[in-house]
Amino acid sequence: MAAGIVAPELPAAATPEAATAAPARAPELRQPVWRSQFRQGLADWGRLHEDWGLDNHQLLAEPGVAGQLLRVRLRQGSIDPGSMSRRGLPRSGTGFKAAVIPGGSDSATLRYRLRFAPGFDFVRGGKLPGLYGGRGPSGGVAPQGDDGFSLRLMWREAGAGEVYAYLPGRVRRHGLSLLRGQLRFVPGRWHQVTQQLLLNTPGLDDGVLRLWLDGQAVGEVGGLRLRDSAKRRVDGVFVDLFFGGSDDSWAARADTHVDLAEFTIVAPVPLQEGGR
Repeated sequence: MAAGIVAPELPAAATPEAATAAPARAPELRQPVWRSQFRQGLADWGRLHEDWGLDNHQLLAEPGVAGQLLRVRLRQGSIDPGSMSRRGLPRSGTGFKAAVIPGGSDSATLRYRLRFAPGFDFVRGGKLPGLYGGRGPSGGVAPQGDDGFSLRLMWREAGAGEVYAYLPGRVRRHGLSLLRGQLRFVPGRWHQVTQQLLLNTPGLDDGVLRLWLDGQAVGEVGGLRLRDSAKRRVDGVFVDLFFGGSDDSWAARADTHVDLAEFTIVAPVPLQEGGR
């Protein structure tokens, strides 16, 4: 199995290339098209789509954080929101999509900060924000090539990280793990995530994903198919934050939280920073 790719779920002809080295340092995000420091809550996120769990939000000021941080509460025993709803239980965490890139773009770089609570128990894993386009498929609904894609991050056991990608052409329903275990989160420490995406030329498998953590390269994965139509573009940020997985082996073992701060997007990716 190619390094950096876990449990491929694509036909052989569409399997992403092996992970390679991204530029050593994360790009400087000059002239962003959008940013949010939560100074007015979610006001600068525009119209939210498929939002849930907003009652699990808390806005806090903290030295060293520009604006405010968004604290997302996670309850003991919670797993993915769909499973919690089917059990008649409150959903824990939060989720929403925000199309914050005007008109969309063929490439984009997203940067944000996150911090897991001190002593955070990662259990088996959970979801974190990432870029999306179109309807931003997730939850076992496979994209078809003209309806969108999503590239949320995930945490896994012991703080291992990855990009959890919903891409067209997959055999199985769920996401494809990219760069798993090549980054690691530490409870109680602020991390800076930088995710860069170059969409494929329709008809070619030439899309590129790059990832940095705390300014240092995690890796790059090429050979990606994210769309079959040039009308499908990167639209914005898919915020998803919850434990799961859909069974109790993923459940939070205690009440806890994750903090988010300082979101920025540059689009398109400049040529001098690896754009096309």
